[in-house]
Amino acid sequence: MALGLDVDDVLFNFLMNLLPDNKLVNTRVRPFIAGILGMKCGIGCEIRKNIYFEGHRRIVLGNDVALNRQSYFDAGDGLSIGDNVKFGPQALLMAGSHEIGHQRQRLGDVVSKRIRIEDGCWICARVTITAGVTIGAGSVVSAGSVVQRSMPPNCLIGGNPARAVEVLEKGEEDCRTGLAA
Repeated sequence: MALGLDVDDVLFNFLMNLLPDNKLVNTRVRPFIAGILGMKCGIGCEIRKNIYFEGHRRIVLGNDVALNRQSYFDAGDGLSIGDNVKFGPQALLMAGSHEIGHQRQRLGDVVSKRIRIEDGCWICARVTITAGVTIGAGSVVSAGSVVQRSMPPNCLIGGNPARAVEVLEKGEEDCRTGLAA
């Protein structure tokens, strides 16, 4: 008998956060438990304590991904994190949202869109990434940013709302204008 999604997530989060926060547990035990319970984890993942997952069966982690403490991952329609992606603490990824309703009640129907973080990204502390966003490969999202639309690869991204503010490597396409840097 399959558990309902809510009960399944409660059990998953309980088990993931029961154990201490140390290198052995973070790099071996938590990823192993996550894999057994339905999350797809690549080789070399690190999952710290005090992370809450919603829809953990729709989360795919690439190789060498590091999820930091006090973060929240809402998979909604799906959450895909590429290889070599690192998260600072208190990251918030929300694949679910609501439509804007009528004047008498603005909270409308639930909508959900996949979030994709491509290979090699660094998502700094307290970053919020909303439904439907793709962060291009090799980008850095600076601390406290709120990303509400997709961003190009190899850029420094920052602000609220977030925007591409700097190209990170000479010779790459300029992430703000499409011109060579």
